[in-house]
Amino acid sequence: MTADVPARQRSAVMHVRCQDRLPEETYRQVLELLAELSPVVQALPPAAALVG
Repeated sequence: MTADVPARQRSAVMHVRCQDRLPEETYRQVLELLAELSPVVQALPPAAALVG
């Protein structure tokens, strides 16, 4: 199905999970780095995020 769709039109979602008990400041830094990959980042506290 995706073979007919150009790469720029495909979408994907990435689930990122950090180690347990990650300090809040480090978690914020991870979210900032993910925002450089995609404008759509949803924090899933305490230590995860969805990137779309």
